[in-house]
Amino acid sequence: MNTAAKIVLAGVVGTTFMTLYSYLISKKEKQQFTEPVLLNKLIRTAGNLPEINNDKVHPAGWLAHYGIGIVFVICYRVLWHRSLKSPGILKGLVAGAASGIVAIVAWRIMFEANRNPPHNDRYKYYRQLFVAHLIFSTSAMFGYKLPEYAARLGN
Repeated sequence: MNTAAKIVLAGVVGTTFMTLYSYLISKKEKQQFTEPVLLNKLIRTAGNLPEINNDKVHPAGWLAHYGIGIVFVICYRVLWHRSLKSPGILKGLVAGAASGIVAIVAWRIMFEANRNPPHNDRYKYYRQLFVAHLIFSTSAMFGYKLPEYAARLGN
């Protein structure tokens, strides 16, 4: 499998597990913490973007969320290739912590820039977002290595 396909696979795996975690915490906390839904709400209330009628299923938020996940994996790949040499659990958690901080800053900016941002407990949201990025990075690392693991099983 080529590098681009491994990056996309890792981004999809990581984003999927992160999103499942966000859904779980949203349900537990009775708050809206799921990133694709929040992205759709931000798009809907931005005023100058396409109209969104259903925040939960509209593809814009989902495509943006998965696209950002793939961009994060590209950044991880650059780090792994240039300085970390190979992905591992500890390195994945460090990358996840760093990307969690980046995500919190990005979400704060998006919420503040929007004239009518979605409502949720921001402290709880940012806390779950940080943990979600730890889950993202470790599952993305697994997704990146998945073709290698599958090849070993096939031999």
